[in-house]
Amino acid sequence: MHTPVWTVTQMKAWEDEQNKAGLSYARMMEHAGSRAAEDLIRHFPSPQHTLVLCGKGNNAGDGLVLARILAQQHWPVTIMWLQGRQLSVLAAANQARLPAAINYVDIAQLDIVLPAMQLVVDAVYGTGFHGELPQAVGECFATVAQADVFRVALDMPSGVAGDGDAVASGSFQAQLTYAFQALKPAHCLAQVRQLCGEVRCINLQD
Repeated sequence: MHTPVWTVTQMKAWEDEQNKAGLSYARMMEHAGSRAAEDLIRHFPSPQHTLVLCGKGNNAGDGLVLARILAQQHWPVTIMWLQGRQLSVLAAANQARLPAAINYVDIAQLDIVLPAMQLVVDAVYGTGFHGELPQAVGECFATVAQADVFRVALDMPSGVAGDGDAVASGSFQAQLTYAFQALKPAHCLAQVRQLCGEVRCINLQD
């Protein structure tokens, strides 16, 4: 089946259309995070110590859904906040649903927690990023890139603009990227494919 390629604007229009038709933004976020988590559970024969790097927007919300599903399947999960804890409404709603077993750390604790991790998930910026990465975030990504972990990005490696018009220095380097509903123009660029690794498309519909 041919996978469509949508600009960030086209993707947002599709989401708005789905929301008006009864598929809520919250439901789409649930599908994004849970289906990525279920694919990871199929991918690995046993639970992996997982670090979820979270920003504060809806990409973080996708990551928090993923964290909940993994933790419910007895994966040890740690969430690291890279932009503080003032979250978007949807992200905050999903944070409130997280099980007690999940650990929370801040970016300053990366060197302490990373050696115990097997899997790192990038849920920092998603497709809407523009500009340059904050220094602390870039340093975090560089450290993760050197670690003996499997690296996953949700929708787009953080630092890459979804439409492919800019790739920030120090962007997250994934080995597997879950594109939500459609590929974005950036996924199709050779430079970005190296940052994405394998790309798998996740259906957000019911």
